[in-house]
Amino acid sequence: MPNKIILYHGSREILEKPKFGKGNKNNDYGLGFYTTPSKDLAAEWAVPSEGVNGYVNAYSIDLTNLSILDMDNEPMEHWMSIHVRNRLGSYVNIVEENQQEWLEKFPFNISGYDIIKGWRADDSYFSFVRDFFLGGLSLQKLKEAMKLGGLGIQYAVMTPKAFESLKFISPAEEIKSEIYYPKRISRDNKARKDYKDMKDKRQGSSIYQILED
Repeated sequence: MPNKIILYHGSREILEKPKFGKGNKNNDYGLGFYTTPSKDLAAEWAVPSEGVNGYVNAYSIDLTNLSILDMDNEPMEHWMSIHVRNRLGSYVNIVEENQQEWLEKFPFNISGYDIIKGWRADDSYFSFVRDFFLGGLSLQKLKEAMKLGGLGIQYAVMTPKAFESLKFISPAEEIKSEIYYPKRISRDNKARKDYKDMKDKRQGSSIYQILED
């Protein structure tokens, strides 16, 4: 990974100076500022609904002195623990008990990291994880599903130190909903189609076997 990279953030607003402590604590990795190295993905994320334009904000960041947790180097069980902890309550009631058991079996602490790099739990991802907790998808198949459709890698900026390292690149680019919202929907639909094609409920260990091991 190069020390200096460009990251993009899709938003309804121009954000020259992102503020630490703002945002939604129930996002994938908790309270932070979520970016991506893909400008196209940021453009799609800038228009989450039809008919309203947004902006792609670009930032340079020097990673040299920042601690980075790369979830691609971690077991899938750890990503699931982070996701479940922050998204608890996002799934149907039938899986709540399984979620709690998972957290107890696979505790994982992400505090202290300046940046967390990992998958973004877009709409289709929720259906993948829900299937896993319902016992209809193996852990191996879940790992494969998370890479379907090009739904994206994100960099979550988590600490004041990391926020200070972000340098806004002017100007922000306005994103037209009529162009990028259909692309967003198309990407999500492709992930769902690919998932349907690869899904095999009979392969691999179920969540019940994993929790009982």
